[in-house]
Amino acid sequence: MTGSVHHPVLRRALAATALLAAPASAQVIAKELPVEVRGMDVEERLGSLLPRDLAFDRADGRRVTLGDYFGAQGGSEPASAGGRPAILVMGYYRCPVVCPAITTKLVECLDGVDFTAGVDFNVLYFSFDHTERPADAAAARSTVLAAYDREHTPAVEAGWAFHTGDAAGNRALGEAVGYPYRLLPNGEYSHPVVLIFLSPEGKVTRYLYGYDYPPTQVKLALLDASDGKIARSLGERFLHFCYRYDPDAGRYTLVAMRVMQVGAAASVALVGSLVGGLLLVERVRRSGRRRLGSGV
Repeated sequence: MTGSVHHPVLRRALAATALLAAPASAQVIAKELPVEVRGMDVEERLGSLLPRDLAFDRADGRRVTLGDYFGAQGGSEPASAGGRPAILVMGYYRCPVVCPAITTKLVECLDGVDFTAGVDFNVLYFSFDHTERPADAAAARSTVLAAYDREHTPAVEAGWAFHTGDAAGNRALGEAVGYPYRLLPNGEYSHPVVLIFLSPEGKVTRYLYGYDYPPTQVKLALLDASDGKIARSLGERFLHFCYRYDPDAGRYTLVAMRVMQVGAAASVALVGSLVGGLLLVERVRRSGRRRLGSGV
């Protein structure tokens, strides 16, 4: 799906971004979006594959490509660091308010999700400010890891990957996922507030807008991104089957027909088990009668 997205949640998020970045005199509520965020609508590119050869510098200074995180195009086996869905976050490390708020809210949300970064999914943060360096990424990563409420195993730490890039690479990544950004006269950036979910192959599967990330919604987006493959329980499989994303509501909602299908299947299984049990009991009784009749 390609095209400008004028979702109410996105528009409120864009307005909040501008108000936080604008001077106090401009912080007024208006019917129209402030000039700072005009033209900053996300163009959703659902189903698009990320360009695997785009290269970035990781927080530890290592040069990596997007292909290091995702399986090769065409259905071949995932790369060693891949095989998991990912949450892609774009922002910049020197952002005074908005970007830190996004990462803080994301960490708070993921603390309430019973999937673990680095084990079930990855978090990939990319700065679109080409003047930032791996040291900036490392500082931001340390802050996030200190706040993430999980045991800091090597896998978990590897699951939070922070990057910087050059101007061309940053712009190419933004265009690949339909994410615009613009440098403002005050030296700050205007940009959308959105999480982008990716499949283990690097395919764009979902956009969640704004600052509010309910853990159940994020969990459903991760299940969607993995096509249910990271579900570990019957309850998680039920979630994946019975909830679908509603673009008008901007969230996952329960699908009544799916619930009815699950209920019908459960009823058939229950009746089948009951009938099977009764038949087994009757068979045992008949066998007992034959033994008594034969004097055994």
